[in-house]
Amino acid sequence: MGFEGIVCSACSQPLPPEIWPAAEGLHCLSCNARILVKVFPALTLSNIVSVPQPVGAEQEASCFFHPQNRAATPCEECGRFLCSLCTLEIPGKTLCPICFEANLRGRKIQNLEASRTLHDSVALALATLPALLFWPVLLTAPLTLFWIVRHWNSPGSILPRTRARFYLAGVIALSQIGFIVVLIVAILRVRR
Repeated sequence: MGFEGIVCSACSQPLPPEIWPAAEGLHCLSCNARILVKVFPALTLSNIVSVPQPVGAEQEASCFFHPQNRAATPCEECGRFLCSLCTLEIPGKTLCPICFEANLRGRKIQNLEASRTLHDSVALALATLPALLFWPVLLTAPLTLFWIVRHWNSPGSILPRTRARFYLAGVIALSQIGFIVVLIVAILRVRR
């Protein structure tokens, strides 16, 4: 599979895909210039998307969602015929979009994460929001510390995030607990 779009910057000759994965760089086969090529892995896949075929004869089954496309496979849940555009393959199953959505809502698909709780944001909210009213802090400061300890190793966001929110929530919760202890000690000393 040749990509004429990836060429040597010195001589403009096409670079064959076999030499792309060289991590330390490569040398052009034509001019021997040193080149570093970083290629997204999907570029080398041959059939990223299969193009749906039109229905050829009257006897052929068509897609439930696209009647002009030839059916490629049936849905394993409902039996609808699906073209290559509509087929959703998950480990062990082939589903149509409607059954996929239903299984997603019903949490029947074990290997698929639809959402994640950002536990560091929950801990930070537990530490800061009740501080505006003071008395909820008696409950939420210890709850914040429990939440941090409980969810320290839970999967975070799909996007890279640091644990800075956990640290900030912990510092705030500990300072709230310290303030409450100092306040209680001060109240007890004044009453004596």
